[in-house]
Amino acid sequence: MSSMPKFTFSRIGRGVVLALHTAAAAVSLNAAAQDPAEPLTPDSASVERISVSGRLLSSAAAAAAERRELPYVAELLGAEQISRAGDSNAATALRRVTGLTLVKDKFIYVRGLGERYSSTLLNGAMVPSPDPTRNVIPLDMFPAGIIESLVVQKAYSPELPAAFGGGNVNIRTTSIPLQRSFNVALGTGYNSLNNERGVSYAGGSNDWQGKDNGVRAIPAELAIAQQQYGVLTPINIAENLGGVNADNLAQAENTLRHLGTAFNRNIDINATSIKPDVDGSISFGDRFALTSDSVFGVMTGLSYDRSTHNIQEQERYYSVSGKNLTPLNRYDDISGTEHQVKLSGMLSFGLDLGVNHHLETATIYLRDTKDEVKIKRGDSIETINENNRSNTDTNINYEQRTLLSNQISGKHNFTPLNDLALNWQYTKAKVRRYAPGQIEYRYLNESQADGSVFSFLRRNQNAVNYSFSDMQDNTENLSWDTKLPLTLGKVEMMLSTGYAHFERSRNAQTDRFNFDTVGFNLNQLSGRFFEIFSDDNILNPSNGFKISNVTTQADDYLAAQMIDAGYLALELNYNYTVRLNLGVRYEDFKQISIPLTANNSISGSITDSILQADDFYPALALTWFVNDDLQARLGYSQTTVRPDLREVTPVLYIDPLTDFNVTGFANLQSTDINSLDARLEWYADSSNYSLGVFYKALKNPIEAIELSASDGNLLMSFRNAQSGKLYGIEADFLQPLGFFSDSIGQFADNFFVAGNITVSNSAITIQRFPGANLTNLTRSLNGHSKYIANLQLGFDSDNNQHNATLTYNVFGKRIAFAGVNEKGDAFEQPFHSLDLTYSYAPSDSMTVKLGLKNLLDNDVEILQQNEILQKRIEGQSYSLSFAYKY
Repeated sequence: MSSMPKFTFSRIGRGVVLALHTAAAAVSLNAAAQDPAEPLTPDSASVERISVSGRLLSSAAAAAAERRELPYVAELLGAEQISRAGDSNAATALRRVTGLTLVKDKFIYVRGLGERYSSTLLNGAMVPSPDPTRNVIPLDMFPAGIIESLVVQKAYSPELPAAFGGGNVNIRTTSIPLQRSFNVALGTGYNSLNNERGVSYAGGSNDWQGKDNGVRAIPAELAIAQQQYGVLTPINIAENLGGVNADNLAQAENTLRHLGTAFNRNIDINATSIKPDVDGSISFGDRFALTSDSVFGVMTGLSYDRSTHNIQEQERYYSVSGKNLTPLNRYDDISGTEHQVKLSGMLSFGLDLGVNHHLETATIYLRDTKDEVKIKRGDSIETINENNRSNTDTNINYEQRTLLSNQISGKHNFTPLNDLALNWQYTKAKVRRYAPGQIEYRYLNESQADGSVFSFLRRNQNAVNYSFSDMQDNTENLSWDTKLPLTLGKVEMMLSTGYAHFERSRNAQTDRFNFDTVGFNLNQLSGRFFEIFSDDNILNPSNGFKISNVTTQADDYLAAQMIDAGYLALELNYNYTVRLNLGVRYEDFKQISIPLTANNSISGSITDSILQADDFYPALALTWFVNDDLQARLGYSQTTVRPDLREVTPVLYIDPLTDFNVTGFANLQSTDINSLDARLEWYADSSNYSLGVFYKALKNPIEAIELSASDGNLLMSFRNAQSGKLYGIEADFLQPLGFFSDSIGQFADNFFVAGNITVSNSAITIQRFPGANLTNLTRSLNGHSKYIANLQLGFDSDNNQHNATLTYNVFGKRIAFAGVNEKGDAFEQPFHSLDLTYSYAPSDSMTVKLGLKNLLDNDVEILQQNEILQKRIEGQSYSLSFAYKY
């Protein structure tokens, strides 16, 4: 609530509850791959003999070459691959990685495991998520322009955080350039759904800066009233005025009416034209010689993206009667408009002191703002069986997510100490999710005898709902590691050790208010929103208008987290034939999440909100270099996946991605995972292939389940299943088509194909829970797809002026959530994505790019027993951009 004091982490963790100490291994794969003290793998010169023509094929081969050198199973995407495939951000790029699927255009599922089983590092450091409902960072926040490469590690290694399920994504941002560089790009885009006019409201959809102008913020009068009175009821206010009597009650009611005039009520929905999307970026980098062996470098960049697209959706919710589903909610006509602004900036400085010492700073700022108007026409549980009545629900949602990360790091090689290498980094980051002035209201539509329709705002104590949310996370992450190369006969060794400390504090608060319209007559309620809630109508005592702040939901909470960790690892390389990596990580994890009541007091017992765990997490990887082109891998590890802060906090909230009501569960346990990987990799001059198998055993996997609700709306929560397993096979390839030259002509030399496929299965055993009568106690994991396939056909002209890429992606159906009360599980259906990118470079410094997305015009669907639960029309997207580089 607005009056809630701003608790610091030290106040929560050190001064009140317990001394929390935190750790996170934030050692970047990039540092490991480039460490000058790292022993060479056999025939490292084989990387140099990868000779290919064409920038896209070359970049794909380079990424494969780096993947080859890593001791653990990993996938890589370089900046050139991301750009040439037409991907605008990290999320859309990662869906092309073997075994990965994209959910809600934000989160990745690795090998069929939900987003909770993936983790994200930014330049090797843990950073917080601006999404209040998930622990992982929404990857759509990271524009492609600041990404140097993406590393997806699928097999655990002890320098990574132990919270490792399906994989870890390390976003490596652009570093200091090797030479002066200047890049500028400008583009536009359009979606096929934008052929129709959009909708907006006063103050909405025109915020080109992506920053609230203050109109949506909670009014100062309300904040002061909450500090003074707490719960806003006539009796409570009268008591604060000196006692409950007629005069004080009258004054209290007058106070509530005047507070109503402080709200922004100029929110009537109006038709508006849709403007074309606009995006642009500019970056500059240079190096300056300070002395004969010292170099200073700088890299800076700024990008902006403004887009608008119309919304077309369906939404239903069912009860079950026998074997058939009966709709409780049915909204088959949902339309609206979403306006989005993304702004990012980065500034990096680097200093090379000879060849053995490198210092670097990196500041990254990301802001992602969405302003959405959604109008839902259909039936709720109150009207579903009435032929002459229906609803028109209006939802206005404004959300601003920001991330600011400041990092300083160093890489040092001490030649006199047997080439001892020391890498370290310190990162301080903060995120905020600011959602002011989210509004919901409903008009009822009644058919009249003459065929006309009479529409009016519902007469209810909760006729209009306003909410003001603010969540802030602050983190600090410090880590260092050392590597010492040793030689014993034919055995090359690398001894590694490191330490990491991570601490996080969260302050989440939401204020909710309702408008009471019980005293209004239907004629008054039949007007437009601003007319109904004019100052005259609000202040007229005969209408009985009053506001109230919702106290039935616990929306505010404080949370803190600390991890302290250390690891020890050893690499043995025998005669460049066999490489063995083994190590163990120790983590001491402590977390507390405290829900607060309306008067800022702690809800429940503090001890119920504490989660503590410490354990050892071993990892082993064996690589056999069969010959210069062929290598085999085997890996085993033990890791954990811990519940998110929001999941263990017993508060009710609305998932911004699904619009489902969700409540946390305080007794969630961590999921322990045993993983086994084996893979065979073959690298030729300009092609590569791999084939792998994997198996994961899960103890206490966390599953999203449906609870029994009485209001016709879906209510979700989380529970631990008893056990689960995931196993499968995956393959990927990169192959030029030059070997077809004899049959189809020399033109084939300009084409190549790349792709991957993952086929897997999963199973969990879950028990029944109070309030959740699960239909299937043995089923697949939530979010698991039995197959994932990616295919890419690339073309590079001889002179590199023309480049084209056709990409196809599909995933098998996956459980969105488990069914209850004899209803079947709800499945998200396969989405077939076909995209085309073509670029023309008239010179080395200029490029024109055309992008076409979702050429198959697929829609997103969630079905339950073959009935539509949710459907979203995606439409086809078209983009055109121009880039200049120097």
